[in-house]
Amino acid sequence: MQLQKGMPALTAAGIKVYALSYDEPEALQDFARAWDITYTLLPDPDSTIIRQFGILNTLIAADDHPWFGIPFPGTYVLDAAGTITHKFFENNLAVRVGPEQLLAAATGKTIQTGTAQQADLPNSDPADPLRTEVFLQGESLAIGVQCDLIARWQVPAGRHVYAQPAPAGSVPVNILLDEHPLLVTRPVIRPASEPHRLADADEVFEVHHGVVELRLPVTVNGTLTRDNTPTQIELTGQIEWQTCDDTVCDIPVKQAFRISVPLAPPVLPAIGMRADQGEREPNANRHFEIMRERHQKSDP
Repeated sequence: MQLQKGMPALTAAGIKVYALSYDEPEALQDFARAWDITYTLLPDPDSTIIRQFGILNTLIAADDHPWFGIPFPGTYVLDAAGTITHKFFENNLAVRVGPEQLLAAATGKTIQTGTAQQADLPNSDPADPLRTEVFLQGESLAIGVQCDLIARWQVPAGRHVYAQPAPAGSVPVNILLDEHPLLVTRPVIRPASEPHRLADADEVFEVHHGVVELRLPVTVNGTLTRDNTPTQIELTGQIEWQTCDDTVCDIPVKQAFRISVPLAPPVLPAIGMRADQGEREPNANRHFEIMRERHQKSDP
């Protein structure tokens, strides 16, 4: 089931949201009522649609658990014509793509659902015509919710920075996050580059012009508990780049960044085990037993 957090921002942007689940219709009705779900929940208790999409969770053996039949956790983004433009899938039930990433995929724009956390760039040169910034797209981090750590460059007219891979001896734009025991990262998401031929040269390089934005998906891992959860987490690292024109390249730059981000409570009931979960979903155990009985009846 997709996260409840941030869904109002998606629907407010005119994006239709649907969640497909292995649960019975009555279970989804109770879940929606308990957690104030306003988007559409689609029951698929026989896994018919799940199998048609090829997303049956094969990590669960057919004779192992009543959860056999659930899909891999993930999200498809479709355009107005119904064509899949993006997909976000994990092999971990506890990880979900954040609303900001879905908005970026659906609209092609960096849209905030809250106040972005700006990083401190202690060694930046205010006289440099190339403007840089680093920020976390969102107000906080929470267990299992992906947020993008964004590095953005405003490249002056007539100049470019190198895409990856860069020519030998040159440095591409990059964002590097220092290792942290509470953080898990995904590969950097890079924008499309443009071919560039230097004056009086036959070699063509891939470069970026104008505004360049790299996105590094970041997730807080599940090692936190209610007894050891800090209120802040510090993200440190560096961004790298090298600016050039058609004749001269500047010295490569490495700029350190530091950002303190609030840690929010878990947003998934199954992960956070909120104290009021039993009260808010009084029929949860009954629905689980129905799922178990359904699984037993389907066994050969």
